[in-house]
Amino acid sequence: MVLGQLATGVDANLVAVLAEAKRRSLGAGDGWGPVDWARAKAPGLSARKLLDLNTVAGVADERRMAEVVDAVAQGAGADQSNALPVEKAAQIVRFHQGVRGMADPDELESGTAILLHSARGHDGLSEKQLATALRHAADVMRPDRLVEHDADVRRAHRSLVKSRGPMGMSRYTMMLDEEGAAVLDAAIDVLARPKPDEDTGKHDSRTPAARRADALLDLVTRAVGAPDGVPRQAKTSLVVTIGLDVLQGRCRGGGLTMTGDLLTVETVRRMACDAQLIPMVLGSNGEVLDQGMAARLFNRAQIRHLWMRDRHCTFPGCSKPCGWADAHHLIHWLDDGPTDIWNAALLCRAHHTVVHSNRYAGEVVYGPRGPSVQWDLTPGSYATRLAAWRASRAAAGAATAGAARAVAVTSAAPCDHRGGEALGASGPPRP
Repeated sequence: MVLGQLATGVDANLVAVLAEAKRRSLGAGDGWGPVDWARAKAPGLSARKLLDLNTVAGVADERRMAEVVDAVAQGAGADQSNALPVEKAAQIVRFHQGVRGMADPDELESGTAILLHSARGHDGLSEKQLATALRHAADVMRPDRLVEHDADVRRAHRSLVKSRGPMGMSRYTMMLDEEGAAVLDAAIDVLARPKPDEDTGKHDSRTPAARRADALLDLVTRAVGAPDGVPRQAKTSLVVTIGLDVLQGRCRGGGLTMTGDLLTVETVRRMACDAQLIPMVLGSNGEVLDQGMAARLFNRAQIRHLWMRDRHCTFPGCSKPCGWADAHHLIHWLDDGPTDIWNAALLCRAHHTVVHSNRYAGEVVYGPRGPSVQWDLTPGSYATRLAAWRASRAAAGAATAGAARAVAVTSAAPCDHRGGEALGASGPPRP
């Protein structure tokens, strides 16, 4: 405890020293920058520590970052209970610098204040938790198109590289974005748990790395060994926490996985197209107040029907087989689209992402060869299609309600058994 307080105090004083060195341009005469000067004076400091110190010291004279710098400076005092470690301060400063060119100033100021309050003190957010909170805040403050563009870039850089390993083995190096990592983690988590020997009852002697490798091979073996013509079962359970208003597009935000990975709202919406959804009501502290049952969006019979109707991915020009495709709601389920065949289309994983990212609209049309899916590849066409569908549904509902009222009035009117006319319909009965 004492050593930790001492380290916090040292970091706070180092920030003050480096800030003063910047003001005086120390080392400039020798062609050094602030980091090089500090490294020459304190060679024992790590490169990461120097970068964090330099980041915080660089905003020491900025009024809008004064609270962050003051929180770091508290580490040099006797009471460090509400101090901010340099590492967390550097995270907040980089976040602020990264979004302030495009964020609303008032929104950025209030958001930074909340993050600073959450990170201060011994019981504040950890560096990993703060990093997740900062990324979420940045996504909310930046335009949606930039957030989704960055997600597309990360998704496009997925890779799996094979190289030679020791003793005749092969080494696979995989690079995944947050969505891919969350899916893979959820898939292998259960299979990678230690399993006692079924015969002897001895504990599982495999290392965690070996268990994960075996789990991945088990998944691949199951996939390639599945019989043709049998629709896939429900996907691996991936728990994502997201507000209903965010999911339905009424406000901005994102989804958070159990491992702390942040998913964009469009990614969650796309994943919800072909998944089991379990609604939960959470309290203010994250406690589960109520939990519903899993709702399967398309059942096996419907998927078989789609396989026979669409044959392959329905995106124009794509011929990937139906076994590689997801069942997509043409009018999204989150927009109250029904889980009916006329509202469904098969899309491969790549084009499923494209359709959601560009908000393309599709509909089932009936031609001489039967029903098929027609796509409008105008960016944002889904909004027009959704508005038209809602208008037609509202008109149909009004017509149904009017017919029901007419039937109710006719049924309620007493009859004159002499002439068979309803009393009040056209005056009193004729004699």
